[in-house]
Parts: sequence; structure tokens; C-alpha cells
Amino acid sequence: MNAHPDKRWVGRSFGAAAAGYDGVAGLQRGIAERLLSRLAADGAPPAVVVDVGAGTGYGAARLREAYPGSRLVLLDIAEGMLRTARERIGPGACYLRGDAEALPLAEASVDLVFSNLAIQWCADLAGVFREFRRVLKPGGRVLFSTFGADTLAELRRAWAVADPGHTHVNEFTDAAEVGEALAGAGFVRAGVERETRRLHYADVHALMRELKGLGAHNITADRPRHLTGKRTLRRMLDAYAAQGGEGGIQAGFEAVYGRASKP
Repeated sequence: MNAHPDKRWVGRSFGAAAAGYDGVAGLQRGIAERLLSRLAADGAPPAVVVDVGAGTGYGAARLREAYPGSRLVLLDIAEGMLRTARERIGPGACYLRGDAEALPLAEASVDLVFSNLAIQWCADLAGVFREFRRVLKPGGRVLFSTFGADTLAELRRAWAVADPGHTHVNEFTDAAEVGEALAGAGFVRAGVERETRRLHYADVHALMRELKGLGAHNITADRPRHLTGKRTLRRMLDAYAAQGGEGGIQAGFEAVYGRASKP
């Protein structure tokens, strides 16, 4: 099965979700805040900061607060997200539509690459890190978060029981593999940490509505192209419930945080 993200759908899905994204993105903001807390407090401020997968601009706004004198570049594959970010950030920043796997930036032109929960939608993680290294100046830094392999494990298991022939849940890279890809791209002083955040939902439907509102519903290449039948859906709901929990359900989200420098 092909569980890699379908890039054609990534931009469409997140662009369509842009208007209501902030209303359901509490988890994403929390992870962004923890990532932002890892910004170095010492040393010269970066001259050029790029937010890769900037979304609605939440992280970029905080980067502007941290580095008011830096040139800020917001890059996203979804035009709808960039429009929303421009409304939040306003003039004085650069807005680029682009792909993290082929950054529309010159070699050695950036001091800090920041990316919160974006690179998990890229099929070639090693290629993403090579692009980060390419655009960074010598000594430049990368700071990122991504979802790890244990994210939505409960939902993935339930769908595997109900409809094993298709991929219904996006799959993510193991934290150890993220670290290996980072080192393999030629970064130094690399570090990767992980944490699991467990959120409570009234039921599986509430979880799936939130994922759709985030634009993070199933966008794998092997997703079903047909409507899911009521019996299949019922099997999934029963399989999820059988995993335990009272008064609703829980869903786990594994956040992987990484930092590194270009030699």
C-alpha cells in the first residue's frame, strides 16, 4: 500500500481548511509554543528567517516578536493558508507559495529555518532536510517539529480491522528515522526529542471532524476513492471502542522536535 501523502491533495486540503483552521488548531499551537521555546536566547539575531509550512501565520507572528529586525519569509504549499497568514502578519514579510521538497530560495541565503508540523506531509524527508541545508548559510540553524509514527495509532488500528485493504489514516515517520535523515543530510549538533500528547474527544466522529477541519484528513495516495459504507464505518467505530476508555475516546499525537546546524 502507498501511505505517502498525495502532494496534489495536500495544498487543496489545507487551502480549503484555512478559514477555520485556527478554531480547531489548539494542539498545533501548543506544539508550536514548545518549539518556539527552543529558540536560542543568545547570539546574533538571524538576518533572514524562513517559516516553512507557515500555515495561518501563528508561528511566524511569534518569530516576528522574537526577531523584530529580521527579514521574515512565510512559505506554504497552500495559497489559502498564505492569504490568511498575510491578513495576520501584514506587510513587511515575504510570502511564497512553494514546496518544502523544492524550496524557491537561493543557496546559502537563510539564517534560520523554522517549521512547525509541516514536513510530515512530504514523501521525501531526507530530501526536505537536504533542501534546508542547501538554503542555510554556514552556521545557520534549523528548528522543526513533525508528527511521529505513533500519531493516531488508535484510529489506524481501528481502520485496519474495518477495512484492511486501504490506508484510511496518514502515516508518519518514526522519530529515530527523523534523526537519521537529519544527520544524513549533513547537519551537525543535531538533536531529536519526542513527546506524546493525548487528547480527549466525545466520540470518533468528533475526532474525524477536527482532522477534516485542520485539513489533515486522509490525503495518502492509497486512500479509498469511494464512499465508506455504513457497515465498514460501524466496524471501525466498534474496533476503536474496543480499545478501551470511558466517557468518550482518546487519541494520541506523537510530536517529534528537531534542531540542528549547518557546518
